[in-house]
Amino acid sequence: MRRFLGLFVAVLLLAGCPVTDPYRAAIQGSSDVGQAVSSAIKITASYYNTGVFGDAQKATAAKYFTIVTDCNTSFRKTVVAVHSEGHKGAEAFLPIAESFVTCVKNSAPVSADPKVASVFKAIDTAINSVSLAIASVKGGQ
Repeated sequence: MRRFLGLFVAVLLLAGCPVTDPYRAAIQGSSDVGQAVSSAIKITASYYNTGVFGDAQKATAAKYFTIVTDCNTSFRKTVVAVHSEGHKGAEAFLPIAESFVTCVKNSAPVSADPKVASVFKAIDTAINSVSLAIASVKGGQ
């Protein structure tokens, strides 16, 4: 299971097209998080259907997916609004990315269950990569 999730995260992070500015990096990061949630939902459904997850584990995962999706929607709306105002540099988008990370961390359920935590880990990696993607765009500062 860990091997699969590690491979999933690596493919997700490498699959994105190169971006040319911080705005596009933020939008691509948002899309990557959405794809990570979609994949995690499929994994969770599979785990539930095969008995790896019980009702409580499925409910915890579903709550987490809802929180991440809500935070991601807010992140994307704010990024688009800031871009529409004419802001272009990474300094305009990095605080929004940090707010996205904080939104998830402050709202997400905590699970001591290693199976559930491994599903969360793949999404957390995608979320934390958004800031890195924005900051690493050449000419974006």
